[in-house]
Amino acid sequence: MRRIVVTGMGAVTPLAANVEASWSRLLAGRSGIRRLPDDVVEGLPAKIGGVVPSLEEDPEAGFDPDIVLPAKDRRKVDRFILFALAAAEEALAQAKWKPVLETDRLRTATIIASG
Repeated sequence: MRRIVVTGMGAVTPLAANVEASWSRLLAGRSGIRRLPDDVVEGLPAKIGGVVPSLEEDPEAGFDPDIVLPAKDRRKVDRFILFALAAAEEALAQAKWKPVLETDRLRTATIIASG
C-alpha cells in the first residue's frame, strides 16, 4: 500500500479566496452566505447563496483572477476552473513544492472538492 501525504491546502470560498482568511473568518463566526441580486435569482425559490468575493468586494482576501491566468486565457475557461487552479496553486505553494523533474511531476496530485 502506498502512503499519501497531505502537505498543503488551498481554498477559494465565499468567505475568502485563501485558506488563512477563510479559516480565521469561519472561526470568527462569519458566514459567506448572503442575499443574491434579484436579477440572478429571478424565478428561483432560493434567494441566498455563497458567492466568492471579488478583489473589489474584499481587497484583503477577495479572488483575483489575474494571478491565476492571463485575461486572454480566462476567456476559454469557466470561473470554477479558475477557483480550482487558484486553490491548487495555494496548496502547492503552502507545501513549498515546485516539481522540476518529470518523475516528481508524475507523483504530484491535488484533490479538489466542492459543495
